[in-house]
Amino acid sequence: MKSFPARLLISCLLLFTGPFADAGPRPSVVFLSPDDSRFWQLVAGFMEAVATDLEVDLEVQYDRESHRFSYLRMAKDVLSREEKPDYLLFMCKEHVTESMLKLADGAGVRTFTFNTDVPDAARASIGMPRTVLPSWLGHLSPDNIAAGRALVTLLGKQAEKLGLAPEASIPMVALSGTLDSSATKDRDRGLLAAAVQQRSELRQLVYANWSRELAREKTEVLLKRYPNTVSIWSASDGMALGAIEAARNAGWAPGENLLVGSVDWEPEALEKIRQGELLVSLGRHFMGGGLALLLLHDYHHGRDFSDMSPDYIFRYELEPATRDNVDQVQRILDPENWSAVDFGRFSRVGEMGAGKAVPDPDALLDAMTGALARQGADTVASRK
Repeated sequence: MKSFPARLLISCLLLFTGPFADAGPRPSVVFLSPDDSRFWQLVAGFMEAVATDLEVDLEVQYDRESHRFSYLRMAKDVLSREEKPDYLLFMCKEHVTESMLKLADGAGVRTFTFNTDVPDAARASIGMPRTVLPSWLGHLSPDNIAAGRALVTLLGKQAEKLGLAPEASIPMVALSGTLDSSATKDRDRGLLAAAVQQRSELRQLVYANWSRELAREKTEVLLKRYPNTVSIWSASDGMALGAIEAARNAGWAPGENLLVGSVDWEPEALEKIRQGELLVSLGRHFMGGGLALLLLHDYHHGRDFSDMSPDYIFRYELEPATRDNVDQVQRILDPENWSAVDFGRFSRVGEMGAGKAVPDPDALLDAMTGALARQGADTVASRK
């Protein structure tokens, strides 16, 4: 992982008050979480820490059914309230994103989407934010294509380093998420592109629906079918943990004669990295909701983010957690450090924000993660 340098986008400073911007009272935001998994609880917890510092009234609702139609129903319930929120924040899902955005626009509620890319069908119908639907303010997501590609590269380099691939190619199997997820599709695109360009030979890609149990079952079959497998590419930590269990049960030694890489920075996965069974986990996207809140806070108080991206679409890179930096990553994930850092310092509103250079999302996340890592290091030092 980089030490999160301040990578700033050189641009002229603009002060633009959007058509909805209002320097009124505290903004109210409803965040619709697509499920109640460990990852999304982490996302919501970080958002709550940021909301406290920014004085944003945040309400989190979890879709415990984890289905696109129940997600749409949640949005309808919020938008039918007599007292509606100022902003609705949600993840893009296939087949319902367009409906959710149109419903919010009709209800006069401003929206911001994040975490996964805008589905192709929705993009074809309603274009970019603030074009067809003026209340759709912006979109923020990690570069999942780059993440899928990076995992292949990291697994391949380690296989060569350990001498696990004396042949011309590096046999690999892959575990992906659900077919209605744009994160699945984009990570798969990166995987497939890298597998063609590099030495890795993708024997089979299967869908395990983000499920640890299903991933364990499918990995058992894959390792029997392809006994010379060298690496397992996984679109999530949860599925990677299931794959590691299956491999151990079948007599493999993950980290020694079989390499596994994944995405999410989940605490249990970080422990597997520490133990050497998981090579790498790409992450920091748990902070995406907090960054979205920061952008909405500044917008609400008259500082639009139009100068950060002319099309209101924002991308940022995921960062690798490895044995070399796992302690630093765990400090970034520690809620105690979230409480100790004042996220208001990253706002461009008020005296502290006046004259700040225009950052890109990577620069903002670098600054946030850097502050959390330093805070964690100071806390550890004070306990000694």
